[in-house]
Amino acid sequence: MHKQDIQIVVEGARETADAIVGAREWRTVEDAGDMRDVIFWDLLSKQLPDMTVAEIMSTLDPGGARTRC
Repeated sequence: MHKQDIQIVVEGARETADAIVGAREWRTVEDAGDMRDVIFWDLLSKQLPDMTVAEIMSTLDPGGARTRC
């Protein structure tokens, strides 16, 4: 899969997770952030089943800087 295709999948997962988390009320900001991360990575695992987290991260950030998706 090409880098651009992976970026499209990641952006879609990010937008979907943001929309789902934003549609409900959360007790804390941490709860909302944690749930967003769970949804995001779950969506990616379904869309990119043959890629590891490390492969996805290195594709998005080849320089190795750690960023939150």
